[in-house]
Amino acid sequence: MPNRIIITKAPIGGRFVVTFVPRAITRPSLEFRSHSDAMRCADARHKAHGWTIEDQTEEGRTNG
Repeated sequence: MPNRIIITKAPIGGRFVVTFVPRAITRPSLEFRSHSDAMRCADARHKAHGWTIEDQTEEGRTNG
């Protein structure tokens, strides 16, 4: 399975969660106050490692 980044809405509080798959202790999920902050984090990992971004929030885009 290729590495990927998933952005979702947090179930409570209106925040956004960035999850790195496959999950690992060295790559914990991160929570952000805004979608743009979450996307910046995902974009940085994408640029550094080429991981695919899946934005499941309906507020952004899917990037490959």
